[in-house]
Amino acid sequence: MKIGYVRVSGEGQNLDQQVAALKDEGCEKVYSEILASNRVVCPALEEALAELGAGDSLVVWRLDRLGRRTVDLITFLQDLQSRGVYFQSLCEGLNSGTPLGKMFHGFIAGLADNERDLTIERTLKGLEGSTSGRKSRSGKSDKSSILSKHDIEAAVLLLSSSNTSGTKKPTLSAVAEALNTSRTTLSRRLKELKLDISK
Repeated sequence: MKIGYVRVSGEGQNLDQQVAALKDEGCEKVYSEILASNRVVCPALEEALAELGAGDSLVVWRLDRLGRRTVDLITFLQDLQSRGVYFQSLCEGLNSGTPLGKMFHGFIAGLADNERDLTIERTLKGLEGSTSGRKSRSGKSDKSSILSKHDIEAAVLLLSSSNTSGTKKPTLSAVAEALNTSRTTLSRRLKELKLDISK
């Protein structure tokens, strides 16, 4: 099944062209909404994603309908891939169900791995600063609401007994400080995602 998603960023902009293109592509359903491009929560997109299963396809008019930040797009596309959901973007000619599209997904996976490695590197540097006696600034903001997927992956890797970074296994508190969040917040996010750090 093909499910389409279209979005415009303001009143007065026309959704019809996008909807028509997605229906011509064979989309059985098309979810649409009018939202500013910097909105994090997109209800219609969430509905479309909830309906998609393995073997289905999400079709968009253009990549920027999903967001402006490259890192967010990489994470989004990687999540679709992990669910076995195909992805098409009409203007860019992307289709993960084709050989070229599979190559594109491999490239996306490589970018995601690189981003994770960079996050781990930044976290390790934060840990070095913490263990050298640097104290956190009072009133440090808790970025619990914006802990990224890569932040969580870095935390799991560093806290697991299979840590291959060549460093001594850090404490939960030290990793939380390096990620500029609280121990409680990091612990809660790991529990919410049901991630086991004892492996």
